[in-house]
Amino acid sequence: MIMISVPLDHPLVRARIAELDRLLAERGWVGGRNLRVTWRVAGVSEAELARTAADVVGEKPDVIVVGSSAETAAVLAQTRQIPVLFSTASDPVGSGFVRSLERPDGNATGFSNNDPAMSEKWVELLTEIAPATRRIGVVFNPHTTPAAGKTYLARLHASVPDGGPSFETIHVTEAPQIAGTIAAFAAEGAGGGLVFLPDSFTFRNAAICAATVALQRLPAIYPFDTFTLQGGLISYTGAREETAELMASYIDLILRGANVAELPVQFSRSFELVINRTAAAALALELPASLRIRATRIVS
Repeated sequence: MIMISVPLDHPLVRARIAELDRLLAERGWVGGRNLRVTWRVAGVSEAELARTAADVVGEKPDVIVVGSSAETAAVLAQTRQIPVLFSTASDPVGSGFVRSLERPDGNATGFSNNDPAMSEKWVELLTEIAPATRRIGVVFNPHTTPAAGKTYLARLHASVPDGGPSFETIHVTEAPQIAGTIAAFAAEGAGGGLVFLPDSFTFRNAAICAATVALQRLPAIYPFDTFTLQGGLISYTGAREETAELMASYIDLILRGANVAELPVQFSRSFELVINRTAAAALALELPASLRIRATRIVS
């Protein structure tokens, strides 16, 4: 049973489905033969997530795979017995999903590609590509961001020395609210920039977020390349290539009898820095050689 909040026709989701099917088949699990995989799409509101999670748990699957932290929280509120694998829970300890990364000691484990420690890197990269940034708005939906954003905010504040940029929390909870909220931050004066936290809500609304930020002429750094591919300036995230491999491996182990409580949480071993050249030019920002050399990809 796989539960996600992103529509099944999303290009990234379609690619992930095909990859997971292939990797499971390599391990001897073939849909329609010895495996039944059911995909369920949840909404982004707490009520929709809770309703879908209850339906998923009610079917009593052997393992539940979820996408984001919001989905993980919804499913764990319904069961502490069925094994749950999360594919992008960014702060599993802070969110209360596992006791420790090395030994979860519960019914959940999985993969994380945006550890809160990356907060420092986001600030570093934003101020490197946009040195005039003095005010940083931190954009997220507290209902769908890991630990309601608290762990990330603490790391962000700790990462800046005295005299560094100031931070302002920007909550967005409904898609129609995004444009006005970001415009209000931009209107506060020059030197503004944005950091988007890992959040299934803003991910789902990446196109709106990137277009609004561009309209307000604000430099911004994002936690997924989905944003930069839709016009955002820069993204930095843990590489996702390992995610499907790990999910397939852990699904295989659990179906063969492994104890989920003993499977450690895995983190990205490499990172992706993606820069949008067109977005930089629109903001009259020069791409320093230090960034061009380190970039995984430069897109237009």
